Amino acid sequence: MLDTTWRVAGAEGARTDALDRKAASLATFASLVLSLSAALGGRLVQGHAADWVFALFALGLLLLVMAIAASVWVLLPKEQLMLGIAYLERFPMWAEILKPRVQVQGETMKGLIEAIALERRVNRRKAEAVRFAFILLLAGLAITAADAAIVTADSVL
Repeated sequence: MLDTTWRVAGAEGARTDALDRKAASLATFASLVLSLSAALGGRLVQGHAADWVFALFALGLLLLVMAIAASVWVLLPKEQLMLGIAYLERFPMWAEILKPRVQVQGETMKGLIEAIALERRVNRRKAEAVRFAFILLLAGLAITAADAAIVTADSVL
């Protein structure tokens, strides 16, 4: 049982790392797109007379900024719960050494299960934020691309 609990803790830790990698990649890509869109798109919509073209461009940039913010939120340090140092420091004491093995394993499992439950809740919120950031990124890309297509088509026609 204790071995299985350690494996679940390891799997949840791997899930945390995967979510952090996804959020970092998403934030990096959205930042790059935002920088390029702001630099190049500003010139593109600058000469256009209609105010709604600029508003559409600004909305696309806002969605990209929101995608970056959601991704960075995932990367912020979160509370971690592990076996307490006070508990671990008791291990070399005779009172702990003389305890039945099953009792020590049960106490350790209890602490690990609490840590897994907390990390799972945090990971659930992280996964929702990554999903939301991805949707914001797609919306920002679509709106920015549509705005560029409108301005380009208008200038060609």
